[in-house]
Amino acid sequence: MQAGNLIDIYKNETIATEAFKDFRLRRGIVCKKCGGTHHYWLAPKQQFQCKQCRFRTTLQSGTVLEGSKLPISYFFIAVYMILKKGNAFTIQDFQEETGHKYYEPLYDFVRKVKTYLNANDPNTVLIDLVELFNYHLVSRKFQGRVAQE
Repeated sequence: MQAGNLIDIYKNETIATEAFKDFRLRRGIVCKKCGGTHHYWLAPKQQFQCKQCRFRTTLQSGTVLEGSKLPISYFFIAVYMILKKGNAFTIQDFQEETGHKYYEPLYDFVRKVKTYLNANDPNTVLIDLVELFNYHLVSRKFQGRVAQE
């Protein structure tokens, strides 16, 4: 599997949203109201709901993406490029990869992602992302085969 393919997969916002949901579930979700750790996904609302108090948490709430209006796919693209390029990573590279028109929101977003990676073990984040990439790539190929039959 080539690097370009990984980024191309997560430019699809639907796949990126599913992968981010899986990423959140792997990391664990804590209810802001009661502190409960057991949640289920409400598909119609696109939110997690606490099993104890029924408080709803959005997909981005409590994460590095909280308050961001940028697509979720940008998170995966940014993490991949930061881990791949390290100090050689520039906002211009990110802007070219995403095709985003404005520089300023990307600068703030990338700064948040870098802070997140510095606060967490980048290798653990990378392992989670690679597993999610592989899972969604395999499920996408499987869905393609079922559709052809």
